[in-house]
Amino acid sequence: MNSASISSINRIQLIALIIGIVGLLAAALGAFNDTTSFMQAYLLAYLFWIGLSLGGFPLLLTQHIAGGSWGATIRRPLEAAMMVLPVMALLFVPIVLGMSHLYPWLSSDYLAIHPTVAAKAEYLNQTWFIIRAIIYFVLWILGAWFFVKTGSQQDSDKKNAKKLQLRMGKSSVPWFIIYFVTMTLASVDWGMSITPVWYSGIYGTMFITIQTISTLSLVIISLIYIAKTEGLIDKLLTTKRLQDLGNFLMAYIIFWAYVNFAQLIIIWSNNITETNTWYLVRFEEPWRSVSLFLLFFGFFATLAILISRWVKRKRSALGIVSIWAFFVQLLFTFYVIIPAFERIGFVFHWLDLALFLGIGGIWVASYIFQLKSRPIVPINDPRLEGIIEVENHG
Repeated sequence: MNSASISSINRIQLIALIIGIVGLLAAALGAFNDTTSFMQAYLLAYLFWIGLSLGGFPLLLTQHIAGGSWGATIRRPLEAAMMVLPVMALLFVPIVLGMSHLYPWLSSDYLAIHPTVAAKAEYLNQTWFIIRAIIYFVLWILGAWFFVKTGSQQDSDKKNAKKLQLRMGKSSVPWFIIYFVTMTLASVDWGMSITPVWYSGIYGTMFITIQTISTLSLVIISLIYIAKTEGLIDKLLTTKRLQDLGNFLMAYIIFWAYVNFAQLIIIWSNNITETNTWYLVRFEEPWRSVSLFLLFFGFFATLAILISRWVKRKRSALGIVSIWAFFVQLLFTFYVIIPAFERIGFVFHWLDLALFLGIGGIWVASYIFQLKSRPIVPINDPRLEGIIEVENHG
């Protein structure tokens, strides 16, 4: 990056870090008065922000498999997001320490009156919860490290650049399987088991779509912002590539709607009390209004705007839509997690905001640190050969 780009994002990094520290300190004070609300808000914020790192996996793997210069353009922001995972692994510790405030299956009294949950005790227990979490993080960090390390080798070895690109492409298929399996299990452990009497085979896929849309939205916003001062990104971010990214975002939003509709139809048609309760809660106020908002403004309105070719080819327009898609996925995460805690009265707690800003500030500061640590464009990526003359501006 040039000095103007670095100076600009340095300011954002400092602001994010300050917000993160202040948010976490304020939330820590609130934890003394209401530990349960603290843990609920912490889990909500954590699941959303770690999703921005994990959402880099399907996008990075897809662009390595599919090829195309659009993939090379978004590669570095995706790698930077994934490399925040070690930080998120450390931030997982409070969830382990506060598990009893989140997961009812840890209570013997709860198991005594819910035999169907007690039957899952070999899986839903504290020991295996922690062991599985360790396995998830080891695999995710290993995967992120492999692609970043290989990409760095490509930066310094132009002669073998095509061979290294082929290696990343071939490795993407098995890593796709690893990501899908581990993310599905993690979503069951960390999210679905909040209400252990309920189950859905699509729950993991639902979280994967949240992560992918959120991360893609962030990447688009990042590139549009960096392009203002970084010449290489400005040259690469043509109207054609913007349209490719817009089409990609639109496709994932359609898939997000399909996954949620499929889950609703399957669960509702089964007409089983244990599974229908998840929607019964969300079809009552205040969640009914949120459901309608997500349907009409989160999906239909966003889709209607993204259909426009002009919107997808205009940086400012696509940037605004990406910010909106990011917000919708944040609201949807709130909609998925918080009703499970059966809060009484006003469902929003000030700790939700404090921890969203706290964990989010740390995540953004770490993301920018990773983004600055390497060239913003993969300088020897064969997909950029003949498009622009890329020099190492690291």
